[in-house]
Amino acid sequence: MTFRVSEDEKKDNDTLEKVLASLNTTAQVKPEIKEYLDTLSNRIVDLTRDYYAAILYLFTSPLSLHQRLILMQLVTIYPKGSSGIELARSLGISEKSKSIYRDLKYLRSQHLISTEDIHPRLRLVYANSGNRLMNRLIELVQIHGSELKKILQET
Repeated sequence: MTFRVSEDEKKDNDTLEKVLASLNTTAQVKPEIKEYLDTLSNRIVDLTRDYYAAILYLFTSPLSLHQRLILMQLVTIYPKGSSGIELARSLGISEKSKSIYRDLKYLRSQHLISTEDIHPRLRLVYANSGNRLMNRLIELVQIHGSELKKILQET
């Protein structure tokens, strides 16, 4: 059995060999490419570690169920804020209960949320994007949280 190689295939083969040869030469000549890839690899490992730490913190920290729900609500609506009354309504907690405000006070002391005074009697609460772990949770929800957003918007 004899295989025939067309002229186009010979040209493609020659071109491929030239490209591969130039890549080999370029990789040897430019060590900064290897350095860049090492830096990129380290950054990916750091991000993965941060995401893992954020999820682990959310599930293993001494936060109460309401505090976790508050955080997830705030992370989901980020960069918007919410008032204590809106949070209580969305979580099914009585608006007259002071537990929501105790939870918010604790979360603020842990630097997980930030607040902004809109009016002397109205304060908005935000997920604290300055906190590294909260920032990673915000990124996760923004990238992969479309289902969670739908559920929270329906309630």
